[in-house]
Amino acid sequence: MKFVALGVSMASCISLCGCVDPARIRAEHRAEDQTRCSEYGYREGTDAFADCMMRSDEKREYAEQQERQRQEDRKAQAEERKARLRELALKRSGDERYPVCGATSPGAELDLDGFWYGEGCRAR
Repeated sequence: MKFVALGVSMASCISLCGCVDPARIRAEHRAEDQTRCSEYGYREGTDAFADCMMRSDEKREYAEQQERQRQEDRKAQAEERKARLRELALKRSGDERYPVCGATSPGAELDLDGFWYGEGCRAR
């Protein structure tokens, strides 16, 4: 479990930094895997050690893939929420019960048509 958390945190760091040398990251991962496999009792140069290294790499790739999927899902959810808020703000246009959305409205965004939208407010 520690391995998966390490892979996810490394993937997060890499995606946040964007400026890390991929070759350096691969070398660090390889060194971590070699240390881990040695600690498990496998001797370098054996088939068992090679299998351990391969499984470690596969686990890391899987964890990174899962993290990328979670990031994509969060982004899609955020976009869906924005679309719903925009639609609601437009539907509320002219309804005096709601304040007009503006730059100072909490969480407000400006759409491509030049209208502000957000939670609990109207577009016009």
